[in-house]
Amino acid sequence: MPLLPLKKILNFFPNNFGILSLFFITLYQIPSVLAFEKKENIDLSVLGDFNIKFSKVKKETLIVGQDLIGEVSYKSGENYSVVLPFDVQKVTYHIKNGSYVELGETIATVEGYDVHHFLDEFESAKIILRASENHFQTNKAYFENKTIKSTQWIEITKSYFKAKLNFEHFQHQMSFLHIDKNEKISLVSPKNGIVKIPNFGNIKSEGDLAFDVISTNSVKVKITTPQSYAANLSHFVMVSSCELEINNFESIVDKYHQTVWASPKSEQCTLTLGQSVKLTPVLNFVGYKVPQKSLFELNDKDYIAIKSKDKISLTAIVIVGSNNNEYYVTAKEDISNKKVLVSSVSILQGKLLALGAG
Repeated sequence: MPLLPLKKILNFFPNNFGILSLFFITLYQIPSVLAFEKKENIDLSVLGDFNIKFSKVKKETLIVGQDLIGEVSYKSGENYSVVLPFDVQKVTYHIKNGSYVELGETIATVEGYDVHHFLDEFESAKIILRASENHFQTNKAYFENKTIKSTQWIEITKSYFKAKLNFEHFQHQMSFLHIDKNEKISLVSPKNGIVKIPNFGNIKSEGDLAFDVISTNSVKVKITTPQSYAANLSHFVMVSSCELEINNFESIVDKYHQTVWASPKSEQCTLTLGQSVKLTPVLNFVGYKVPQKSLFELNDKDYIAIKSKDKISLTAIVIVGSNNNEYYVTAKEDISNKKVLVSSVSILQGKLLALGAG
């Protein structure tokens, strides 16, 4: 007996009697609606001569999510910056942007009036430090013998350490400079890594960034993922031969998204700074994978039919995701390695609907 629309039922009965009558009508029809759910085992013969095929249910521990876009980058602060130690008129780069360089390799040459002035300052700082150190050591003995005043010793000490710090500053700058016999100055790499040359063209003043060097270990992929992925994310797949492992999640959430950093698991992954890459997230999952054609719907619920000898039983499932021609599903009971009906499923659905309406 089919269910009647609510409005017709309530219009048919007097107002005071309508709700009570509807309650009894609904109770009467529930056994019919749920009849097929009570038939735990159904004979295969109900499908008659129709083609019957089964497929084994696969247990799954991972599920594929929707593709995301990642950016090959590095975390702020992990770059080693080299700046101009003096004003220049010309910078000539000898290395392509993004190239891998080794410690001491020439990156650029610089030209300008302040080049020789800088070299003179360096030599002066060296001479002043030597004289200041001699003066310091000589007066140290006088101070210990208390033959000079404390105020004099303090001034001598301040002068010495000021000269020492000034020389160390020049020495640090000289560590990434190479000077040939003609006093031609080149900027060299202070470490192994990837060179990143700034985009702005007017690099001529003291303190301007000349280039960055990024260690290959610092190159990672930055991905913005749905926050719901955070708890179950296992890894990413870039191509079939390249997987990325999760390094860490940033603690700050931007509305419903969170930033995650990932790095290649093997050398087969080729990454280029600034590159955008398509990634497939792989999530930890407890459930099953079944053919899409094995599912059918009854009373707004999804089911599959599991074989048991010469019978089949209905199992309610929840669809979690899909991949190609298969669904990722969960079920209240363990259905791993059981056989699920994959042919004549619509015929079975029709039979069950007929049984439920009978």
